Amino acid sequence: MTLPNPHFENSYARVFGHGVGMNQNADAFFARFYDHFLATPEVAEMFADTNLQRQQLMLKKSVLHLVTYYATGVLTPDLQRLAERHQQLQVAPELLDVWMQALLTTLREFDRDADELIELAWCWAMAPGLAYMRQIMGQTLSGSS
Repeated sequence: MTLPNPHFENSYARVFGHGVGMNQNADAFFARFYDHFLATPEVAEMFADTNLQRQQLMLKKSVLHLVTYYATGVLTPDLQRLAERHQQLQVAPELLDVWMQALLTTLREFDRDADELIELAWCWAMAPGLAYMRQIMGQTLSGSS
């Protein structure tokens, strides 16, 4: 991965390994992410009957979709489906802020060099995909009032 955001790229490599794939550390990262994310009562209620192991795999893929969109500027069908699925589930776009905060909290635990600059770099990298998702999630589903 060669991006115009070396702070993100270096942090990503420390947490997940080099390249766009993810190493074994990813499983622990995403498990811990859900500890933080589910601490928000509204989120915990949404995930009450969810298989969290399956959800962690979906989250791993989602982060890859967000990174791909950031790195390439190309909106993939995978990211489109992700946004549309969240819209269908009527997930409030504001919960993306909770998601990002949980990601940053987890990052601080897994990246020994994490600081405000690194966190800002992650926000910058996630911003294009999250903005797209927020736009889609905020649209009214056709046929609903």
